[in-house]
Amino acid sequence: MTQQEQDAILGRTRREYREAKNKFGALKKLNSEIADLARNLASALEQYPERLMIGNLPQGSLAQVMTDAKCVYTPEDADRLSPESLCTHLAEYIKVKELKARLRKELVEQGDDDPEA
Repeated sequence: MTQQEQDAILGRTRREYREAKNKFGALKKLNSEIADLARNLASALEQYPERLMIGNLPQGSLAQVMTDAKCVYTPEDADRLSPESLCTHLAEYIKVKELKARLRKELVEQGDDDPEA
């Protein structure tokens, strides 16, 4: 393999690692958002379940709803906490984490500096 081919492979591996690292960071941020959502829902269920609203806000009565409801969850929030959504998200998280680790190892094996050192 020529030096030019080796450099091309190293460059591609660096790019793929950068992309995986960025995606992994976004997934970690989403983990945090989902955890916050779940904590807030758990707190609302424990402290004031009668004032918990799940669904879209009714039109024209936003002020009254916000006064009466302590915690409002949209259908999108509920979907993010569904078992299917959580399983899909966690599978993607694990896949990207493993890809990032594999690419990091490849970079080091190719003689590049450890990107996480």
